[in-house]
Amino acid sequence: MEDYKIDPTIAYDVIELPSRGIHYTSKRKSVRVAYLTASDENILSSPSFLNTNTVITELLKRKILDRDLPIDEIVEEDRQAILIFLRNTAFGTEYTVTTTDPKTDQEFDVVVNLESLKLKDFNLIENSEGEYSYYLEKSKTDITFKFLTQKQETEINKIKESWNGNGVAPIVTKQLEMMIKSVGGIREALKIRNFVEMMPIKDSQDFRKFVQDNKPGLDLTQSVTTPSGDTIQVNIGFGVEFFRPFYGL
Repeated sequence: MEDYKIDPTIAYDVIELPSRGIHYTSKRKSVRVAYLTASDENILSSPSFLNTNTVITELLKRKILDRDLPIDEIVEEDRQAILIFLRNTAFGTEYTVTTTDPKTDQEFDVVVNLESLKLKDFNLIENSEGEYSYYLEKSKTDITFKFLTQKQETEINKIKESWNGNGVAPIVTKQLEMMIKSVGGIREALKIRNFVEMMPIKDSQDFRKFVQDNKPGLDLTQSVTTPSGDTIQVNIGFGVEFFRPFYGL
């Protein structure tokens, strides 16, 4: 992994990537990220970026200092970690979440500390091909798989958009085809595609749940106390409230 020289006048920190680098050719597990400055407001207030929803991508291009990690390849969980770092260091770690008290069915606001977010445990062991093993119970078959890359996620989103309500988009089977790299030792793409098409629905559901449960990333849940005194779990979202400080609101 090449070590890029950085302008010594740029203040930055090293951020651990939740993905552990498993998606990247460089296997990079951390990245150097510069702090937000006044000049970044030029991007955050640019109508051309705001109108095309590319403002966050442009911001990441500006703030990520390591050039062996293409921005369009950075997976969602790593983007989240970098954005949390930028928000924490620029505007503080407190974040207001609106949720509902299940006892009273009334909404309430609670402040959580983004700095307390932790990485999920990741215990899967990759083989020499960089793949992970899974056993399909109904099919009684061993498969190997890789997690979807950001480019693959983008491709799937484009399939969703292109279908535009006309017919049924093959999202689930396309995800399976992209993830599964071998079936019973067979690695031919056509045979894998045929296997996926005939896979029992229980195997499909169990496998996709396994992937979701074991995917490396940030644990975005926090325990909070409701007005009625119960403890519940809330999820940290990346909606309007999260980005509000970036725009000076």
